[in-house]
Amino acid sequence: MLIPPIVRMRTVRRKLFFNGATHVATPRKNDKGMEGYRTGRFPEGSILVYDFLKTEDDAYSEGRTNESARRFTSVMVKDSKRYSATGGWGFEEFRGDSQTDRMIGAEAPTKCYACHTSQKDRDYVFSAFRK
Repeated sequence: MLIPPIVRMRTVRRKLFFNGATHVATPRKNDKGMEGYRTGRFPEGSILVYDFLKTEDDAYSEGRTNESARRFTSVMVKDSKRYSATGGWGFEEFRGDSQTDRMIGAEAPTKCYACHTSQKDRDYVFSAFRK
């Protein structure tokens, strides 16, 4: 997957659970991705990026959690022609802080899309803005 350059991304931090562990996720999206969150349909060229960070207990404040190392970065790119077999979305994950160490590659149809089909009515996107 070729990730196009991202000029302007909007960022929001939220804590979530993924694969049974607590992580801090930093979702980012370009303007087209933002439009998709507002309308429920993501236009061509939408880019959604999530940084999944490990967490650690704060050594000085009981009950407080801090961000730690990046576990992986998930990327979704909307290109219906290029990714017609996966609902119009290209999927990839990059290990740690790497921008080249791919975790998904050719397995996107079974590792990503198979799970995202449960969100077909939401244009295959799990995340949503709270109102």
